[in-house]
Amino acid sequence: MLDGLAVRRRRPDPGTIDPSQAATVVFVHGAMDRAASFARVMRRVDSAWTVAYDRRGYGDSDAWPGAPDGDDEAGEALAIHVDDLRSVVGKVTGERPGLPVLLVGHSLGGLVALMATADRFPAGPSGHSTVMVFEAPLPWTDTGHATSGAMTIEEGHRAGAAAAAEFFYRSMVGDAAWERVGAAARDRRRSEGPVLMAELVDARRERQRIPVPSPPWRLRIGVGEVGPAHLHRAAELLADASGAAVEVMPGASHGAHLGNPDRFSSWVATALPERLHRDPGGGR
Repeated sequence: MLDGLAVRRRRPDPGTIDPSQAATVVFVHGAMDRAASFARVMRRVDSAWTVAYDRRGYGDSDAWPGAPDGDDEAGEALAIHVDDLRSVVGKVTGERPGLPVLLVGHSLGGLVALMATADRFPAGPSGHSTVMVFEAPLPWTDTGHATSGAMTIEEGHRAGAAAAAEFFYRSMVGDAAWERVGAAARDRRRSEGPVLMAELVDARRERQRIPVPSPPWRLRIGVGEVGPAHLHRAAELLADASGAAVEVMPGASHGAHLGNPDRFSSWVATALPERLHRDPGGGR
């Protein structure tokens, strides 16, 4: 545990690279996800130290500190997640100062990574610090989209945070998958309603600008070939604001880290400095 956060780590393969010279990759998961979802990707990115953590309120990390119904009027949910990310990065990079840092944020985790690097977040001294976001939402820019996030908020206001968590989970995996989950696991997912509601509501608050990583952080933007239309639009808006290109992952959906771990890990590996880069996708 690190400051109440459940952290997973994986060492680089010493047959691939000297671990003392390896970059650090930190994965940030999305809404109602957890660090374990990156396990197959982490195994494939074997030429770097890889780290993933359960964001506060999810998985094995401490319970959400905000209101039990997720109605945090101060709108500080994302700020809490940003502070947690900075704490994790500070800890793991402090163990190997001067080496490259790579943040990989999926979905809402991508928005957390963007906000963290847009202001007062030191980059690695190597100058190779990169932020990769895959289908990060920009909910305050959504117009006319009946997104799962917007519908989840409506359900939460109508029936409570636990109902919102169930609604969102069903919208992600389907009713049949939800019914196959055991009763204890369903209850645990419902208990994540407060953090889910708090971050979804906070993410929709009007912001003056799209968060773009500050130099020397570099930005990579990814989307799945069959990802949701509103997330493709968000990627285009982010690209316009930052000057970065949108990279399309062939055949991938929103859950590419789960459904296409070879392609997702290969995409991550392309952001490692050339001298540390090894394509992990072949033959696995």
